[in-house]
Amino acid sequence: MDSKSNKNCENCDTIAECFKSLSEDELKKITENKVQLKFNKKEVVAKQGSFASHIIFIRKGYLKLYIESEWEAKDLIINIFGPNQLIGLSSLFESNTYQYSVAALVPSELCLFEVNDIKYMIGQNSEFALGILRRSHRSTIHAYNQLYNLTHKQLNGRIASAFLYLSRQVFDSASFEIILSRNELANFTAMSTMSAVRTIKELEKQGIISDKNGIIEIKDFKALENISRFG
Repeated sequence: MDSKSNKNCENCDTIAECFKSLSEDELKKITENKVQLKFNKKEVVAKQGSFASHIIFIRKGYLKLYIESEWEAKDLIINIFGPNQLIGLSSLFESNTYQYSVAALVPSELCLFEVNDIKYMIGQNSEFALGILRRSHRSTIHAYNQLYNLTHKQLNGRIASAFLYLSRQVFDSASFEIILSRNELANFTAMSTMSAVRTIKELEKQGIISDKNGIIEIKDFKALENISRFG
């Protein structure tokens, strides 16, 4: 982890949509205590059970949010976040500790905002508050969908749903680098690594996806959607 100068958010080329509702003075106020850091691949950003003192904003890179198991070495990845996303919003309204861990999937550059500064601005600016709630709502909906996928779908349905989510919600592209290792992809779909690899190969054989040098390309969205829906 490397620290970096506290760059002014008003001059930043990436900024969360909800921050755009703040005036110049409000933006300066909320960023007074902001810290900008760089994290290496696999480096832990937030530890499950630790005090949730900051909201995480991703300037560059990708992070995984996961639940650590107390009984086995297998984690459960709940979500993948990319640039311009906020993590840790649940700590604004309920728990003051992280209910999950967060780690970098690739070298990433983050801005950390103090929770109390965000809470203060929520009380001052209703449009900002609504923006925060919308972001929190989207994360909650994804968690519900993820729970359904993992408990109601067969292995091929879980992999299909994961690839569709990565394509549409994380990378916004039919072709993307699979930044998750095979083990992490298994943790994202609640299956063994061997089952994940076997299921991916089966999708390749059917011509639904291609997997070349770590680049996944979805060849047949309709077929993948059908597998996701009925698998």
